[in-house]
Amino acid sequence: RFGHFIHQGRPQFEGLRPSLPPAAAMFRVPIGATDAGLAIDDVVRAAVEGEAKPRAVKIGVDSKGERLNSGGVLPGGGSLEEAFKAVAALLEDAVPCLVLIRLQDDAGSIPGAGVNDMAMLGWTPNGSPPKLRMLCATSRKTLRETFPSVSFKEFNTCDRSDVTLQSYIDATRDMTDAERRAAMTREELDLEDVKKQFSMEQSAAPKRMAGMAALAIDSQASFEEAMAAALGGGNACVGRLAGDKTGVLHGELLDGISAPSDLKGKLPSDVPCYVILKSPEAGLILISWLPDGVKAKDRMKCSSFKASVVQLVKQLGKVEKLPTTEVTDEDDLTDDLCVARPQEEEKAAEQPPAPGGFRPPVGGMALPGMGKPPPGGFALPGMGK
Repeated sequence: RFGHFIHQGRPQFEGLRPSLPPAAAMFRVPIGATDAGLAIDDVVRAAVEGEAKPRAVKIGVDSKGERLNSGGVLPGGGSLEEAFKAVAALLEDAVPCLVLIRLQDDAGSIPGAGVNDMAMLGWTPNGSPPKLRMLCATSRKTLRETFPSVSFKEFNTCDRSDVTLQSYIDATRDMTDAERRAAMTREELDLEDVKKQFSMEQSAAPKRMAGMAALAIDSQASFEEAMAAALGGGNACVGRLAGDKTGVLHGELLDGISAPSDLKGKLPSDVPCYVILKSPEAGLILISWLPDGVKAKDRMKCSSFKASVVQLVKQLGKVEKLPTTEVTDEDDLTDDLCVARPQEEEKAAEQPPAPGGFRPPVGGMALPGMGKPPPGGFALPGMGK
């Protein structure tokens, strides 16, 4: 057979060669890939922007002529409910299209709807050509850009029985909070709850101006008296904040408190407070009592004023250092509370300070003015020895 082809000559192969499309057809971007940009028929323009103000206009896609043509116009007047029934009768089973429906009617079916408020019904029946469905979808942007004065609210369906006024209202109304949360996943619900809680705590916290080191606090005589008694040992001063957004600090004296463990059973279960006591091991210490039952608002407030309370206790106690800690459970009220911190501070104070200045790595060299090089390095002229 191959020999026969050779014998007959080149013309026998001409019918086997596939014909190539022209270059323009090969590289042309498909219409509707991102924005169809189809021309809009004058009938459609008149129905949307003209003075007649018809109830609805059906818009079909002419893929060959690259136009959006009118597929029928419903006259104005009548109820909106009857208009949706008439629109359903205009739809074809396998042909996608768009229908613009004017929402204003005498019955006020859509509260607040004006003459320029229109529903944009996207009809995409099952089995319709994919290209027409794509062109209909991308032509929505074309309509919005062509008629900027018109407010469109989209309503999409593939079932003719859904083309009713009630279905449109149900699909386009704002969801209630319960409906919105019912449609969310567990991860989305958890994230929303965290954001809501953070927003509540942030709004409830006292406002601090930029550059301020601490919030101003108003110390009452009851706190200063309880503080003076606690400095003698054997007692504890309990400070509580009063007011929603003010730093009014009241005090109360607890007798027979010489160690943190003595506080068990004597602190409130739902109110945050500051406890100042003089421990034989650590000296004067401050405990922020934040039990689990405390409201987020009160917890945030106590944390916000803590720096001011620390400064006040230092002044009244005439100390430079004040160990602090936070406790949320009575089981953590142990006698070794805040003991390790002063020891660590004393140990750190005994260590020589780290050498200042730049230190190049081992084997590196320091440029002029950068100090003495490490072992293995060398100094250039003008550098440290």
